[in-house]
Amino acid sequence: MKKNNITIVLAILFTGIFSGCTALVPDSMLNAIHQDMDKNHDGYVDYNEYLKSGSDEDFAEAAKEEGMTVEEYQKWEFNRADADRNGKVTAQELIDLFRK
Repeated sequence: MKKNNITIVLAILFTGIFSGCTALVPDSMLNAIHQDMDKNHDGYVDYNEYLKSGSDEDFAEAAKEEGMTVEEYQKWEFNRADADRNGKVTAQELIDLFRK
């Protein structure tokens, strides 16, 4: 999946979170997104990999909507997914985020 495709899928998923439709997103799709974001294929998405997953424009737009700076938004969003706060997001943590 290319960077633009990941951005589109993540936008759809986040829209689903806010509208309550995340149950319609299969785990296999979330696993595929995680694999695409995991550039070094170590099974985790670290903060730098996460930063590379979205475009500057997408991060800026989302930050503005949340009333945050881009850096604040990026840290906030990553920390939402990193449930155990170890600096790495597993596929299961990503799935859990969208199932909340």
